[in-house]
Amino acid sequence: MTKPRILIVEDNVEVAEMLNFFFSSHGYEVLVAYDGETAIRTCRTDLPSLVLLDVGLPDIDGFTVCRQLRQTARARHLPIIFATKRDRKADKMEGLSLGADDFIAKPFDLEELFLRVQNAISRSARNSLTDPRTGLPALEAVRQEAARTANASDRKTITFRLRNLEPFRDLYSSLAATDVIRATALLLNAVLNDLDQFDDFLGQSGDDTFVVICAADRAEEIIRLAVRRFDERAHQYYSFGQREGEDIRAHDANNNEHMLPILKLEAELS
Repeated sequence: MTKPRILIVEDNVEVAEMLNFFFSSHGYEVLVAYDGETAIRTCRTDLPSLVLLDVGLPDIDGFTVCRQLRQTARARHLPIIFATKRDRKADKMEGLSLGADDFIAKPFDLEELFLRVQNAISRSARNSLTDPRTGLPALEAVRQEAARTANASDRKTITFRLRNLEPFRDLYSSLAATDVIRATALLLNAVLNDLDQFDDFLGQSGDDTFVVICAADRAEEIIRLAVRRFDERAHQYYSFGQREGEDIRAHDANNNEHMLPILKLEAELS
C-alpha cells in the first residue's frame, strides 16, 4: 500500500529534520513546511494524509493555518494534530475548538506522538472521512458535501471513474493499482488547482471513484482537461511494449497471450 503522507509544519529546522527522519523510518512519506503559507499551499497540491502543526510560525500562526484549512472543502476533514510549546489550557482549547484532532505539548515523546498520528489517520479512515492512500475526503465526507450543496443551482457534481482497474491489478499487483489510484487523485487535484478552482470539492467515494463538486460553468472544462491528461499518461503505468492501441498485451500463468483494455478515466456530470 502507498505510504501515508504526513505534512510536518515546523519552523525549527532541527526539530523538523528530527521528525522527518523519525516518521520516514517508520514508513511514512514526509513533507516539511517551515511556515504557514507554505503549509497551506502544500495541502492544496500534495494531499497529505495528516498535518502535524506547530503554533508558533514565522508568518501566520498554526491556529490561522488550521482555521483556513477547515474552511476549504478539500481539507475540511483532514486530520490535524497540534505539536507545540504552547501548552496552556487556553491554547489547547483554541486548537481543539478549531477542529484539530489532537493537541500535544513539546517536549513530546516520539513514540507517543507516533501513536497519536497513527490513531488519527486510522480513525479518520475508519469513519470514512479521509482515504489514507490519497489524502482525499472519503465516502462519508463526500456524502456530507453533497448534502450541503444539494440545492445550489450554481454547482455541478462530476463523478470520475477509473475503468479497467481490476485487469490492471490482476496484471501488476494491488500495490501498483494503489499507485494508480493515488496518481489519479493528484491529477484531479492538479486540474482543479490549475484552473484556479481551489475551493472546489474533490473526494473519493470508492476504490475507483472520485467526486468533484464545482462551479456549474467550469464543469465541462474540468472534465475535458482531466480526461485528456489521464489519457496522455495512461501508457506510463504499463511496462514498455505492452500497449497496442487501446489494449494491453499480457500473458497468463501458462504464458498464453491475451489482450486487456487499457486504463481509462470516464466522467459523468449531474
